[in-house]
Amino acid sequence: MTRYAAFMLMALWCNPCGAADPMVSVLNPRPFGYVIGDMLIQQITVKLDSGAVLDEKSLPKVGRINAWLELRSAEVSEDSAMSDGQYDIKLTYQLPNSPLEIKTLELPAQKFLFNHLGKVSEAKTAEWPITLAPITPEEVLARDGLEALRPDLPPPGIDTTGYRLRVFAYTAALAAIVLYWAYRFFGIPFLARRRRPFTLAYRELSKLQGLPAESAFTQAMARLHQALNQTAGKSLFAENVDQFLANHPSRGRLAPLMQQFFALSRQEFFATGVASQQRSLQWLMDFCRTWRDVERGAV
Repeated sequence: MTRYAAFMLMALWCNPCGAADPMVSVLNPRPFGYVIGDMLIQQITVKLDSGAVLDEKSLPKVGRINAWLELRSAEVSEDSAMSDGQYDIKLTYQLPNSPLEIKTLELPAQKFLFNHLGKVSEAKTAEWPITLAPITPEEVLARDGLEALRPDLPPPGIDTTGYRLRVFAYTAALAAIVLYWAYRFFGIPFLARRRRPFTLAYRELSKLQGLPAESAFTQAMARLHQALNQTAGKSLFAENVDQFLANHPSRGRLAPLMQQFFALSRQEFFATGVASQQRSLQWLMDFCRTWRDVERGAV
């Protein structure tokens, strides 16, 4: 028992931590030639006894270190295939600002902690200097477009001919469909007005004024009978005039003119010896114009 205790004391005196010191090798980025936005990668390899575990709390925190340097990521990979154990630590830095003149920076020193059989060992790296250069000189000769600040280029134009033609075609097709259904349901008002029975009849009566009086009067009388039949929707005779006017109260004031018209019609087509002074084309035109105004709602 005394020999075993003596052996253990000698082992601890030779290696107080119970494990070999970590071996650290660092592959630093080049120390020069950087500008704003550049990324720098620092590779750190730590070799130590198998079974040693990295304390992840000892890894540097990702984020802004100062105004000129930012740690973007800290990645760790362990090579378990090697018998002595190896950790590969990759630190990625970025330069977020641009100085007015060349500036010397330092990648910070790092300290990593490892746990092995209850003991803690440290792996340290030293600072590493780099130089950061401005992207433009402090002063620029302001001539021939070499001003310190220049306006943004306008965006390139896009040919919209095809889009405009397509929109025009769609609009025309939609307008045609709307007009078609409007015509089917409502008709075309101004065409309908021009095709009203007494509106057409009045235009035709105006053309009869150059004919002989008797022939013009007979043709005008027949044309007015046709217009009355179209308005009533059936053949209109003196016997059913009162019923027709009763069905259309707004035309009741035309009753005297209607009686006079049918009296002239009876004399013209069924009587003999009609006095020529009663054949007045002008009276028939006035009668037709009155009906035309009623159609239009003017009276």
